[in-house]
Amino acid sequence: MTDASGALVGGRYRLVELVGQGGMGRVWRGFDETLHREVAVKELLLPADLAEPARRGLIERATAETRAAARLQDPGIVIVHDVVEQDGVPWIVMEYIAGTSLGARLAAQGPLGWRRAAEIGVSVAEALAHAHAAGAVHRDLKPDNVLLAGERTVITDFGIARILDATTRLTSTHAVVGTPQYMSPEQLQGHDVTTASDMWALGATLYAAVEGHPPYDGPTVWAVVAAVVSEPLSAPGDAGPLAGLIASLLDRDPDRRPDARSAARILHELLHPASEPPHPPTVVDAPSDADAEAAAVAGADTVTSVAPESEEALQKAGPGPSRRTVTLGGLGVLAVAAGATVAALVADGQGNPNSRASGGSHPSGGSDSTSPDTLPGYTGKVNSVAFTPDGRTLVAGCDDGKVRLWDVTSRAVVGILVGHTSAVGPVAVSPDGKAVASGSDDTTIRLWSLATRTAFASVSFAADLAHLAFSPDGKTLAATGYLGLVWLYNAADGSAAGQLDAPDVLQYTLAYSPDGKTLATGSLDGKLVLWNTAARNVEATLSPGSSIENVVVAYSPDGRTVASASTPLTDQGLGRTSIQFWNATTHAKTTELLVNPTVYALNAIALSPDGRSAAGAGSEDSGGAGSVLVWDIVTRAVTAVFGAHLGDANSVAFSPDGRTLASASQGAQLWKLP
Repeated sequence: MTDASGALVGGRYRLVELVGQGGMGRVWRGFDETLHREVAVKELLLPADLAEPARRGLIERATAETRAAARLQDPGIVIVHDVVEQDGVPWIVMEYIAGTSLGARLAAQGPLGWRRAAEIGVSVAEALAHAHAAGAVHRDLKPDNVLLAGERTVITDFGIARILDATTRLTSTHAVVGTPQYMSPEQLQGHDVTTASDMWALGATLYAAVEGHPPYDGPTVWAVVAAVVSEPLSAPGDAGPLAGLIASLLDRDPDRRPDARSAARILHELLHPASEPPHPPTVVDAPSDADAEAAAVAGADTVTSVAPESEEALQKAGPGPSRRTVTLGGLGVLAVAAGATVAALVADGQGNPNSRASGGSHPSGGSDSTSPDTLPGYTGKVNSVAFTPDGRTLVAGCDDGKVRLWDVTSRAVVGILVGHTSAVGPVAVSPDGKAVASGSDDTTIRLWSLATRTAFASVSFAADLAHLAFSPDGKTLAATGYLGLVWLYNAADGSAAGQLDAPDVLQYTLAYSPDGKTLATGSLDGKLVLWNTAARNVEATLSPGSSIENVVVAYSPDGRTVASASTPLTDQGLGRTSIQFWNATTHAKTTELLVNPTVYALNAIALSPDGRSAAGAGSEDSGGAGSVLVWDIVTRAVTAVFGAHLGDANSVAFSPDGRTLASASQGAQLWKLP
């Protein structure tokens, strides 16, 4: 019906003018003769040689899909009024939107600013959240299916892709159903299409909105498919604070993409930022984008029944007193990045101390840096940092009771996990990168999904949390606090899995061996305990020295060495901090290093993925200052000193590729390694 103006469809809908046409259908502006209103009428084109049984099946499929779409009642989704059959094809009658599509807007006027793109994006994400909750997946979201009518943004064509997909299957055309530039890798590869595919499409649509072109393209359909499936993403240059969210949405792992509700929250907070709690007056704010902080608020904990404090209340009250602030330098916050870590910090080969270098060359030849890349969005106290296994995200436990997620490439805040009501101390990332565990001074442990940015388990703990660690197989979460025991939990749901209790040992920090067969714990009273994780008994109890407090422990990546770092107590006060290396099999001490005397405590230690470099985060006796130092384990030379921290350096972690170091102090910092 190519020249059908004036024709009556279904005895009710008068076709007024053709307003759009594609390979699989035509859209008309029409008039409902019964209700006297404008409507949009979509004619689905079926192959002329289609056998009657197949044609009848497609018409029935179209009717079923249209009925499902009609149940979606949301301001951001085009309303479906009716479906009728005429001339052997289905016609879908919808709300008429007097406006233009986002695709047409981009073609005519070029890319949008990030704020306008975010305004459109939040409406689309909210509409997707409604549809996904109802069990509907769009399958072909793209700029051409996003309609702009004044201040209103509306998604059209829900269910159409499923009808067209059925058509291609029946006709054996093997065509790509949808627009491949905006389709997810799993959809293009023929896997199950889930709500996560719509989230990829939202990311691609936002990318196109700010850049003027989709993230992947090519001269042919199959070239586009190959690019989407395998080529690296070119970071958008004009996305501003949207860059982090876009990168998360375009993650090839569907389980890691934010869901629609989380994306809507991020975009909403980006457009309507909340102010941060006041910071100490000694802190110099790093260049930051306040929008980036608010952009990522992922919403309240959806698991526990107790509502978290509001942002306003947190700002007024500030964080409550933390056991962490009165413990020796915050010891026990051990950052584990991409596997096990080993203790090592500043000493030369003879155990001679190295003075702190701040603004000059280091005596041992190490380079000094006073210009960290402080991440924007939060400059309050950060207690712990950890990278996700793919190195794309930095997770941080913050003193304001939140867990923040930064995109390492764009430096944008891409998530804020809200639910704790007091300072967050330790954080840990599961080996598969899908979950984060956080411990708080509110005496709870929360397990969070990185994909949805929501908690899926909350566990009451008997004390302030000191340290958390996932077992290498990801099945168990181990936790220590100030009561001296090790608690074990099932990582899948947070249910209790037992305790480890050594008589007269106040266990405080912990680290799994790479094979998961041994758990090393450091105690508040100067002991290093090695546990058999299968039998849950003590293999060995080692003593790094006499009158030692707060033993920090770690394993080497090959599992052959377990290291401990500690500070002795003497009649004159704190003694010289040292690091001991122990053979994990014979339990014999192999070496000991004395640490620079200006560093009175080690708060965290980490080993590079190749096992050659070690880093330590320390507190200094100069008052309120901290340093992170990097050491070549083979030569025992200090290779870098990062001394620009505005408070104690509380945590340190290597990126999985070993090129970047993250530290926690006043804010979170990223440092490029020499």
